[in-house]
Amino acid sequence: MGLPERRQYSQRLGVIEATQLDTVAEQFGIGTIVDVWTPSGGLFGQILMLETTDGRYVFRGNPHGHTHLTKERRVARLIHERSQLPAAWPYRISDDATLFGWTYAIMPMLPGTCGRDLWASADPTERVGLAESAGRGLAMLHEVTAPMHAVYDPQVDDFVPVTTDFTTWWLERLDDTRTECRAADALSSEAERFIDGVVERDLPGLTVPFTPALVHHDFKPGNLNFTPTKDSFEPSGVFDLFEAYIADPEEDLVRMLWEVETDAQRRAFIDGYTDSGPLRDGAADRLELYALADWLVIWAYGRRNQLWFNDVTFEESFGPILARARQAVS
Repeated sequence: MGLPERRQYSQRLGVIEATQLDTVAEQFGIGTIVDVWTPSGGLFGQILMLETTDGRYVFRGNPHGHTHLTKERRVARLIHERSQLPAAWPYRISDDATLFGWTYAIMPMLPGTCGRDLWASADPTERVGLAESAGRGLAMLHEVTAPMHAVYDPQVDDFVPVTTDFTTWWLERLDDTRTECRAADALSSEAERFIDGVVERDLPGLTVPFTPALVHHDFKPGNLNFTPTKDSFEPSGVFDLFEAYIADPEEDLVRMLWEVETDAQRRAFIDGYTDSGPLRDGAADRLELYALADWLVIWAYGRRNQLWFNDVTFEESFGPILARARQAVS
């Protein structure tokens, strides 16, 4: 199959010449490109799927700064070496921006089908199976543990411990997100009081000890691949790793709990996750806090870019999220 001589695959990547992709293939020794396509989802249009004479690969270009690639590479390596859940490895980076005007990376394409596509075509029983499989996949991801909560430092290309205690650090992160909301004029005085009330009520739950683990922070079907089994699905890969940090693994539960649609799906997700061990005491309180912090990120993005939430208050939008987080583990 011949490739178009030049094509705009996405607004972010711009027009790409076939000869440029041929140069990438030669640079990384991945054979001759025979087909190129864009994935069905993805928020920023940075990904191309490549089929070559040697196999299938993923090209990530025009990153949000070069650290975007180096951090994803470090996270992918941690998952590859210390988790049963596959991540694309090797994750190889070109530091030379001459070819496109930005740096880029090549990695093997993960097996299976994106969970977003499977979810869209699944019947209710299959969606419960996907939710349960996602829970098992998350437990596999959280096999990557560390002595302390930590963040990625590009200067050393690794995760470095946070010097403050976990509760203080979590409150600092929450305050940073609230500041972003205020800058977008997205929090009313009523919303501020509502947030303060949730924090005051649930904060003791953060003091329960935990083993720090790799937190994906955007864990949902759209960032997972699955392969079908005789009775259900098996998680076969995780991607979009840039938001990761090391903290309380229960932080990763909350996005999936509001992404899925029914109590049965939420219960299946929690059951899949806890097959490897129970949640800690006070989980319902912590999940309310983690759901609050997560929803503030979504709220700030939606309001700042005038995409969502124009006709609803923060309390109205977050109320169902809060209830789902507690009910899922009650």
